[in-house]
Amino acid sequence: MPLTRLSTKGQVVLPKAVREALGLKAGDELLVQLEGEAIRLIPWRRRSLEEVLDALPGHPPRTSFPSPEALFAAEREEAHKGWRR
Repeated sequence: MPLTRLSTKGQVVLPKAVREALGLKAGDELLVQLEGEAIRLIPWRRRSLEEVLDALPGHPPRTSFPSPEALFAAEREEAHKGWRR
């Protein structure tokens, strides 16, 4: 188990093997949790609203369109399907 040290400024250096295993780089944010006498560091990855919505159960997956016009055409076609019923 790697050992590190707390600096006089309260900073901790994560060992290179740990950073590489988690894909961490300078500037990444870590969530700090206290668990009894232990400290847990969790990589904090910001997500876009679309990524969060895609992860929700029952949320339909997004479809990408090459242009806004293609999206509007697909929406018109979908609306026309409802009118034909």
